[in-house]
Amino acid sequence: MSSKALQIILGVFLLSLAYAVLRYHVFEAVPYKDFALFVLNKSLGLSAFVLLTLNFVLGPARTLGADVPDTWLQARKEIGVVGFMLVLAHVLCAMLLFGSGAYYGKFFVADGTLSTVGSWSMLFGVAAFVWLWLYNISFKTMQPGDDALRTLVGSKASVIVAGLLAGGHVIVMGYKSWLQPDGWAGGMPPITLVAFAIFVIGLAINVRGRR
Repeated sequence: MSSKALQIILGVFLLSLAYAVLRYHVFEAVPYKDFALFVLNKSLGLSAFVLLTLNFVLGPARTLGADVPDTWLQARKEIGVVGFMLVLAHVLCAMLLFGSGAYYGKFFVADGTLSTVGSWSMLFGVAAFVWLWLYNISFKTMQPGDDALRTLVGSKASVIVAGLLAGGHVIVMGYKSWLQPDGWAGGMPPITLVAFAIFVIGLAINVRGRR
């Protein structure tokens, strides 16, 4: 891994982790026993959003005239791969947390089945993950005859659909708390809102800057 990619990845992860610890442990008083999966998983999700956004936005940003260093462009592939791995880690941690139903109460109803919020959020999340998985392998294992599929997966329309799926995942999950800023712990927006804001900015740059 290049030194620039490592710097970017570590910087994004540490900033995301600091935000999660400050908001949830310090201001919301979430017990520190919940750091290992619950709070850490929030930082994994935010880190993944930021890294994947960088992966898709750096090239288009330069096209639009932004001063994007060559070292950042050369680090895109490594940033994207690590972003995908963090998504996978986020999914696995979420599955463990879902087992008890205590951490995501709004995702369940009284009989233990998923609520409407839980169902749609998970559907969007799974669909976005499948797209990311396909995008990741399309540039590694596909044969020359698979160029049409590779072109489709990497097209502007495909990226927009993937962005809408990822955005839908966090919108359904957290939109109610977004509309109640008086309840934000320490005045800090929920991580789902931070991730969504980054996604919107990144998607806009990607759509405008793609050739």
